[in-house]
Amino acid sequence: MHPTQTQTHSPSDVVTHDADVLRVLQALSLQRVSGWHLPGYYLGITYETVSPDEATLTMNLDRNIGCDGQPLPVALCILADVALAAAIRGHVGFEARLATISAKLTFTARSGAHPLVARSQTRFESDANTIAIRNSAVTILSGDTEMCFAQANFAVLDRPADKPAQALPHHGSLEQGDLLDINGLTGSEKRVYQRALKAGGEADHGQTTFTERFWGLTPTAQGDSATCEIHCGLHIGNRVGHVQGGILLGLAISTSLAAVGQGWRILEINANFIRPGTEGTLRASSRILHRGRNLAHVICEITTTTGRLVLQAQSTMVRQ
Repeated sequence: MHPTQTQTHSPSDVVTHDADVLRVLQALSLQRVSGWHLPGYYLGITYETVSPDEATLTMNLDRNIGCDGQPLPVALCILADVALAAAIRGHVGFEARLATISAKLTFTARSGAHPLVARSQTRFESDANTIAIRNSAVTILSGDTEMCFAQANFAVLDRPADKPAQALPHHGSLEQGDLLDINGLTGSEKRVYQRALKAGGEADHGQTTFTERFWGLTPTAQGDSATCEIHCGLHIGNRVGHVQGGILLGLAISTSLAAVGQGWRILEINANFIRPGTEGTLRASSRILHRGRNLAHVICEITTTTGRLVLQAQSTMVRQ
């Protein structure tokens, strides 16, 4: 990583940051001026096209690779979640709020050399309920290589009056954010910045990436189970202040992988979103339901500090 200098009070008063912390500062700047979330800006997700019932989004690959050389599962989860919603937004608009009800993702573990492209489409809509429901599907590719398939159900809700309509980040917008004056950060922005500095300063001999440490995806295994705690905040929040859905999926995957240990990879996750993660600490607890010679099945629950269920997921792992 090449160090970069960031201004504080004056041109002569600078702080040297590495590329990872600089990336966080740029995401903070972008989310401050537009109606989208920090995780999306941090990953570099952009909207290429959005039309009724389909959408195409892109994400840089080389900045979102795990220690195993594969795309980070949490990055794929966030891209999939955003793309699945984007296809629906082409019909319901960007003023509406979409809440994820359930999702299924399958990971191919193939290697890619090109930026990721997510192509999504709406599959059905149902308005003959007490709440409007939409279903969509997405394929994520690197060039012609399929990296991930996903489908999800969403509820169409009214946008909170105090929240802006969602922005549509494009390639040009990612270059427009000026680096923030460190001394001018708000309270929540300062907490994100301090978290980034901590993640950058933690050395774990290549066991985790900066992204995983920054978002708190560092589970602890105990026999055939594992736990992980993350702290709600701007760094993992969506535009209405809840924990972004892809982050929750990534937390469930990381904690489930920790339960099975080395030599396994995620094949598929099926998740139900029970309630939003809004504040405080969320705790993921996973345990192995069955482990065979080649496949393992793991259940994971994410709860609040008071024990309220936020997400429940079952993952299928395959031995590498």
